[in-house]
Amino acid sequence: MNPRSPRSQFCKAALAAVALGVMFGLGDRPGYAETLDQMKAHYRRPPPTAPENRALAALGRELFFDPIISASGRTACATCHRPELGFAANEARSPTDSGRPTARKTQTLLGIGHARPPFDWDGRHATLEAQAVSAIGVGSMSMFATPHEVKVDDIIARVRKNEGYVAKFARALPGAPINLDNVVIALAAFERTIEPGIAPFDRWIKGEEAAIPESAKRGFVLFHTRAGCSACHRGWRFTDDQFHDVGSTTTDRGRGRELKHDPKMQFAFKTPTLRSVALRAPYLHDGSARTLREVIALYVKGGIDRDSRSPMINPIDLTEQDRDDLVAFLETLTGEGEAK
Repeated sequence: MNPRSPRSQFCKAALAAVALGVMFGLGDRPGYAETLDQMKAHYRRPPPTAPENRALAALGRELFFDPIISASGRTACATCHRPELGFAANEARSPTDSGRPTARKTQTLLGIGHARPPFDWDGRHATLEAQAVSAIGVGSMSMFATPHEVKVDDIIARVRKNEGYVAKFARALPGAPINLDNVVIALAAFERTIEPGIAPFDRWIKGEEAAIPESAKRGFVLFHTRAGCSACHRGWRFTDDQFHDVGSTTTDRGRGRELKHDPKMQFAFKTPTLRSVALRAPYLHDGSARTLREVIALYVKGGIDRDSRSPMINPIDLTEQDRDDLVAFLETLTGEGEAK
């Protein structure tokens, strides 16, 4: 049989599926290959969503990378949301425009246009536009409560004086004023176009068996079965867009700061996408896990046992090989063009 023929490739894939099934106790029945295919089907990505207003998204992209919309004129959205780091950062707490550290780890914007609101680790913003208003007004791009406070009106005045932006606003939003509302509308329009790059995992899902190593294939099956990761990290973006207490903190109440009387939301944080997760160390809302293996170790332990802890977080038994395989799988989620 020609090793490159479609029949040969199918046989190799089928044998690999059966081998994985035996290894993970899922049975060596002939139908197991279909079970693996069913697992894969949960992660097939949809076509990218085209922006309704391309001129608006293009304007938002320029503003996103321009420090003109920060108080100091030195900080851009991209200062913390760096494309080469999966539109996130490598600091546990990034420096803000005032030089102070952010309260939490910078979240990735990959695939944010597909996400369900509310946004941020604690869900305090109902829309992407509201998040941008907060960042510019009192958040990471402002110098709020410092001796050098700059008003939002001063920032917008800079944009109005820029002839290039005046022309681009006129094309994107004819007749509309250049104000904070329309600046954040443009920013959000761009953010919704930030799609994860095609990753080796995506090519494997489409049938390219050699796209990822065997250890990553074992890690995928673990992720979807015994390790239980897919309970929260599901779908092609690897997130349920929900809030869960994974037992990682005793100080930051997360969603509980917004929903003070909901006992299940205390210490709960929004499930992050795992797209390009290997680029974004350290991990968790506070950057307290330095590596992916440390995150896995938290889940193996089961986190802090308390009433608010998610029922999906329980101690699990994973060997060192299991942990290596999970990391190998997670490393296949880095999209093309997103690494340094």
